[in-house]
Amino acid sequence: MTTHIDHNHIQRKVAQYYRYATFSHTWEDNEPLFEQVVRIVVYDLEESLTHDKLRMFCKIVRDSGLHWAWSDTCCINKANHIVLQEALVKMFKWYEGSAVTIVFLRGVHSPSQRGDLMRSIWNTRGWTLQEYHASKVVLFYTEDWKLYLDLDIPNHKRSDQIITEMVEATGISARDFADLRPGSHDIRNKLCLASGRKTTLIEDAAYSLLGCFSVPLPIVYGEGDHALGRLLAQLLTSSGDASVLAWTGQSGTFNTCLPANIAVFKDVPTSHIPGVIEGAEMEGTTARLRASLHLTMVMMLYDRLSALRTPTFADQRMRLPCLAFELGPVELVTQSESGYVFRARTETLGTVEIRTTEDLSGLKPMTSRLVNPWIHSLLDQQPVRRVTETIPENTDSHVTSTVLQTQAAWRVVSHLRQLFGTSLQPPSSVTQADTQLALRVLARLRQPFGALLLTPDSDHVAAYRRVAADSLIIVRVEEITPTILNKLVDSVRILDVR
Repeated sequence: MTTHIDHNHIQRKVAQYYRYATFSHTWEDNEPLFEQVVRIVVYDLEESLTHDKLRMFCKIVRDSGLHWAWSDTCCINKANHIVLQEALVKMFKWYEGSAVTIVFLRGVHSPSQRGDLMRSIWNTRGWTLQEYHASKVVLFYTEDWKLYLDLDIPNHKRSDQIITEMVEATGISARDFADLRPGSHDIRNKLCLASGRKTTLIEDAAYSLLGCFSVPLPIVYGEGDHALGRLLAQLLTSSGDASVLAWTGQSGTFNTCLPANIAVFKDVPTSHIPGVIEGAEMEGTTARLRASLHLTMVMMLYDRLSALRTPTFADQRMRLPCLAFELGPVELVTQSESGYVFRARTETLGTVEIRTTEDLSGLKPMTSRLVNPWIHSLLDQQPVRRVTETIPENTDSHVTSTVLQTQAAWRVVSHLRQLFGTSLQPPSSVTQADTQLALRVLARLRQPFGALLLTPDSDHVAAYRRVAADSLIIVRVEEITPTILNKLVDSVRILDVR
């Protein structure tokens, strides 16, 4: 100890000694728990399928030269709520930091065949998605502890055969699957991956994704689908990704714009969100719009949309930026055991058909709204610009922006145009590129999109609730005339939704 101490050498040796393996498996009856293994050596546990499973996991880890093995069934003291909270939040990092994750495929026997992994029960459980996603090195073993497909390679996660099976099982492309990283991005792909998986407890559908999204959500077992609602609300607020709202089915108890079950995210939200227009079609559409509309109002619509904030939550109340279209009288078309079909008209979207299990015949005309919350898509995925103005407390008020200094003057210009019929143009400070961007927004508005139906919430003043629809409410702005353009400008709102 009197000589120079090589700290780097010591750190490497210590890190090498404490390398550990993690276990990924499906829980079964009579799993060994913390209270048992803390008092007895694993190899001295009584004979049972689950105890044998744990012993074989430990033996494989030991034979691979590692000194430490971690299994979720017995390495977490679930009787201690503080320990359990920490474990559920940090579990992703624990799997991420392991030297190898051993996956046990109960029900898959040797000789295993291609497709066994895709059909295995392991591939249907909620927690195993996080474990596979987090782990850098994975080895799959069959029920009789043989390497899956006899793949004698250091990392099954890099096997083309494994990658192909995971892609087929999830419907996510190999590239998207490989590019998934923790955090509040690729939200829809992660939700899609989780949508086909099941958990024993309702809350675990959300808790098992905390690491995938890097969200430190408090654990409150007993809250039911509130857990999923809290997770989705936080993701929506932090990312502004409105695709969280793109689903059909039953609303959850947290907020009516958020679902009761993660299974609704199975489909990619391309039917909700307006399609992409590019090339000659976009150029032709914008040229026709430029010739027929006053660019003053076109730019006003664009600036109002650009100034919208991202959705926010206060408790369970959501402030939703959107285009809101008033719904006229509702007419019952058909009624059956599966639900209702209604038809209604809007001034901007034309005739709309709505399929739902809720009886809407009592709705008062012009009180409900079909809304388009896909603002990012309309703005061509441009980041939402945060503004400093104060939005009036009236939740149904028009959006104003002090950031856009020329907008007040443009309103005067627009008013003069309406009075005198003059074809006034926007101020010279607005460039050709600005107007082209604004015209592209109008072109996208003519694309079909999935609207959300909001009706007044009888329990809360000046608030709305989302009506659960069994299928997409597909609408479009069929034609954009000067009159329709004025209505579009007036339809930019921020609504409170419970």
